[in-house]
Amino acid sequence: MSSLPRDRAAYPPWWVILAIWTAWGLFLSAQVAVYQRLGGRPMPFLTAVRLNLPGALIWLVFTPAAIWLGRHFPPFENPGWRRRVAVNFLAGAVAVFLEVLVVLVNQRWVRGPVTDDVPLLASGLRSFVWWFPSDGPLYWAILAIDYGVRHHRRLRERELRASQLEAQLAEARLQALKMQLQPHFLFNALHTIGQLVRTGQDTLAVQVVAGLGDLLRRVLDGAATQEVPLKQELEFLRSYLDIEQVRFRDRLKAVVDADPDTLDARVPYLILQPLVENAIHHGIAPRATVGRLLIGARRIAGSLHLTVRDDGSGLWAGRTDRASQGVGLANTSERLRQLYGDAASFEVVNADDGGTVARIVLPFRLAAAEWQGAGEGEGEGEG
Repeated sequence: MSSLPRDRAAYPPWWVILAIWTAWGLFLSAQVAVYQRLGGRPMPFLTAVRLNLPGALIWLVFTPAAIWLGRHFPPFENPGWRRRVAVNFLAGAVAVFLEVLVVLVNQRWVRGPVTDDVPLLASGLRSFVWWFPSDGPLYWAILAIDYGVRHHRRLRERELRASQLEAQLAEARLQALKMQLQPHFLFNALHTIGQLVRTGQDTLAVQVVAGLGDLLRRVLDGAATQEVPLKQELEFLRSYLDIEQVRFRDRLKAVVDADPDTLDARVPYLILQPLVENAIHHGIAPRATVGRLLIGARRIAGSLHLTVRDDGSGLWAGRTDRASQGVGLANTSERLRQLYGDAASFEVVNADDGGTVARIVLPFRLAAAEWQGAGEGEGEGEG
């Protein structure tokens, strides 16, 4: 239930209440003027306003009081509704009776003294019998409108909190996926260094350690980032390929072919590295001959198409879905689902002319202006 200070803050502005009851008074005035004219006793509209507007404006005072009472004795909520309905019913009756007195006093002031006027209180009681069935619902209309507005506001607040919690949960899931990917990548890089040391290639091992240090710095710099410009992602990928080039030497030929108009597109951070790692592990490493790797980026209509292709043996029976093998590609699929839902797609399939191709399709969205200056432009290049 809302606290009292919060309810006070949610009161409608005074000018809104004034506008509503002024419009109501003018409507009644017009109704009376038309009625009098149809009855053969024309009344100037200004006179009708002077007679009817004060009775409407008295509700300007009643409205905050009715809202306050309706919030402290809410008649639309269980349990104990009977007592609260009785309290509000009595308050509505008092409001209508005071309205009647104001109208009668105003009428006598506008018309001037009349010799056959009955006492004000007696006239008020008699008029109240006629007025209460028609004006009593005004009090309940105030309560109903206030209850409806507050109920709608509470629903909106709950929906907002739910959406915020959902966004926070999605962000936490994405961050967990990134944290899962980083040690996976680190393990593979350290494995490469270990192989170099065991085979006596100390100079190359030192070179890889230096490259790994640069990669870790980049990873830590982007620890809180979910999306980066494609050119920044390609820079990271080149650093990673430099390490792999040391390991495979002439057995690895990697080409990056990204259209210039794709370089400022937003892509998930570290989205290409696990695809390249997968291609090297399955398509390049098992071979004794040269293996080729092609990383491409194209803009097609409103989508960004990323591909990582190797010329290895391709997928074979029993392992037709490489995306389900290992942490990296399963991580990629889940990250895309979390970030873009059905707007993105990911597949790993056999290429038409041999080898394997991993395809990612994303909505094409430009990176923020402050990101677009980061890094140098990427085009065609060979690692």
